Amino acid sequence: MKARFRIGIELIDDPAWMGGTLYLRNLAISLARLPEPDRPELCLLGSSEAISRVLEESDNPAAFGKNLPERLSRLSRLFGRAPGSKQKVDVVYPGFGTPPNGALVLRWIPDFQHRYLPQLFSAEEIEQREQAIRSIAERHGTVVVSSNVAMRDFATFFPDYSSTIRVWHFRSLIDTTASTSRQAIAKFALPEKYLYLPNQFWAHKNHILVLRALARLRGLGFNIPLVCTGATSDRRNAEHFGQLQRFIADNGIADQVSILGLIERREQIEVLRHAAAIIQPSVFEGWSTVVEDARAAGKKIFLSDIPVHQEQTPPSATYFDPHNHEELARLLWDSWDRLPPGHDTRAETVARKNMEPLILQSAREFCGIAEGALDFQRSAAMRNS
Repeated sequence: MKARFRIGIELIDDPAWMGGTLYLRNLAISLARLPEPDRPELCLLGSSEAISRVLEESDNPAAFGKNLPERLSRLSRLFGRAPGSKQKVDVVYPGFGTPPNGALVLRWIPDFQHRYLPQLFSAEEIEQREQAIRSIAERHGTVVVSSNVAMRDFATFFPDYSSTIRVWHFRSLIDTTASTSRQAIAKFALPEKYLYLPNQFWAHKNHILVLRALARLRGLGFNIPLVCTGATSDRRNAEHFGQLQRFIADNGIADQVSILGLIERREQIEVLRHAAAIIQPSVFEGWSTVVEDARAAGKKIFLSDIPVHQEQTPPSATYFDPHNHEELARLLWDSWDRLPPGHDTRAETVARKNMEPLILQSAREFCGIAEGALDFQRSAAMRNS
């Protein structure tokens, strides 16, 4: 029987980047779900708060063994550095911090957004990202990307790369077995039926398109309530949220738009489960957490027609041009009255049945990537010894 390897998952708990926070949290919990013979030894690296969240949410916290909290400094969006770990692991992912001695670092590149939307970045930040990715591309190691779209981008932008590129599709973990509470619905005074947009208020998330579509429908006497959650600050565009607020006020739709800001994950899931439908208008994603959340909850989703969303192919998706608010307005006009309010028990049951094999498959694929990278490193060491 092949010896199990030990993998350290570097966690973050960053409200400014919930996509990355949930990505790593879901990875750790997914690995813990694997049957014991298939599961590597797991070690959580990060702050005590980040580790506690994983242990609380996991249905198998014992799989993580003893985890010593390590206070990480604030991490950069991509490849910031943090204090080295004293934990003994064979593989560490995704390489945010200084790795433990002797550990293989499995790197992650979330996306190439700075190449497609350079106007959202400073010249300094673009150069930092380019240097970080170039240094990874030049190494003879394994790098994980979140989509086939990103893999093609990697090969296009860094054609002379020496690294091995592997695609790993993460999945969301949402527990829909428990009865739905209405505490969050009451707390935020939400309407009985609403459209839900769970994105941070960053410019590329494209809230403005949805607001324009709602304003267009409002002019036709058609009122669709919208609920938004997510951090309201954009460090790259301090004026962005204020501009959205002014649009809402100027177009008379303030009474139908509820902006809740960043809320607890359990409350966010409750809001998700009670929504009539989800909308994801983003013009760029690495692999959308919103889409995976909708899949896990069995929700209808209106989805921007960008390549990575086409790759994700969630069920019950209706695609729209992310630059055409008139098209979105027509879709909502045609669909809204047919969408039932509240959570759908049957849809959640079907989603749970479909999600479990996807979650286990995703966890096994990640283990295969990590173990393959480790085997390659060991073979190379033997050849050079």
